[in-house]
Amino acid sequence: MEINWLIISGIVIGVALLVYFLIKQNKKDRKKIEEELNYTKESEEVEINNDLNL
Repeated sequence: MEINWLIISGIVIGVALLVYFLIKQNKKDRKKIEEELNYTKESEEVEINNDLNL
């Protein structure tokens, strides 16, 4: 039985593309989650520190 290198190379290229896509998508998702976790609503209240002993 002879090895069909065309099929093997196609599978290897397909797996490489899948890994590339998953890594790229993971970076996007990580950035999106970090932005959501770091998001805080800006309030109109401002902290005023009148302490002169700093």
